[in-house]
Amino acid sequence: MTDRLDTRGHVTLRLTDRAGRIVDERRRRNRIVLSGRFMIAELFSETTSPPGPISHIGVGTDGTTPADDHEALLAPRGARREITERDTERLTERTEDREEVVRVRVSLTAIFDYDDANGTEPLREAASFNGEEDGVMYNRVVFEPVTKTDAFRLTLLWEVVF
Repeated sequence: MTDRLDTRGHVTLRLTDRAGRIVDERRRRNRIVLSGRFMIAELFSETTSPPGPISHIGVGTDGTTPADDHEALLAPRGARREITERDTERLTERTEDREEVVRVRVSLTAIFDYDDANGTEPLREAASFNGEEDGVMYNRVVFEPVTKTDAFRLTLLWEVVF
C-alpha cells in the first residue's frame, strides 16, 4: 500500500445580477504553483514562522496559461477580496486499484461586489493568497473572459482537495 498526496483544485466563478439571478457560472481547474507548494512544505519544516493561511483571492486580466514560476497575478485588477466563507469536509475516493482513500476538501469563498474589479477589459485570471497585498500566491487559474461591471456580483468558490 502506498499513499500519495494528490493535491488538486478548481474554482467556480458565478456572476449574479442585482435581482439575485445567476447569469453565468463556470468551473475551471487551477494550477498549484511552486510558491504554493513551498508554502505547504514549510508547514513541515523547522521554519520559525510558518506561513499564514490563505486569506484573500485576487482577479486580473491576463490570460497567460499558469506556470510554476508565477508568483502573482500577471495583470491584477482592484484589491484582493477577503475570504468570507471557509468549509472543510472529508470525502472518500477510490484509487486506480480500487482502494478507498479519505481526502480532505477545503472550500473558500470570496465575493467581488458590484463596485469591485470593474472595467472594460475582461477578467481572465484569479489566484489565492495568504495576504491582502503581499503574501504568497498558492494557486492560479485562467478562464474564458468575464466582463465585470457594476451590474454584477462575482463570487469565486475555490475548492482544494488534499
